[in-house]
Amino acid sequence: MFVATNRLRIKNGFGQELEQQFGRHSGVEQQPGFLGFELWRLDKEAEHDEYLVVTHWESQEAHNSWTRSAAFRQAHSGPRSEFLISGEFSSYEVCLSSRPGRAKARI
Repeated sequence: MFVATNRLRIKNGFGQELEQQFGRHSGVEQQPGFLGFELWRLDKEAEHDEYLVVTHWESQEAHNSWTRSAAFRQAHSGPRSEFLISGEFSSYEVCLSSRPGRAKARI
């Protein structure tokens, strides 16, 4: 399994707007190899709000296919949000996973 993250720092008070933007369908749900999406909000007081965009994929190649797709370009088109301060992309290969009722397993 492959996980892609994007840490977004935004101006205080714009969290609801960001959540609404990510609540709209982007086409990723139909992308081959897509396993899931989560938007995490950092639970602390700071000079800015912080979110982590987390997508789960069957493989890095499935993720890369998404980033080269027309649906990706459309989902990321339009003007840059005026409330975005910065974004930081990272990616991870899942090595070990555990679920309720199951032993830890190497992926």
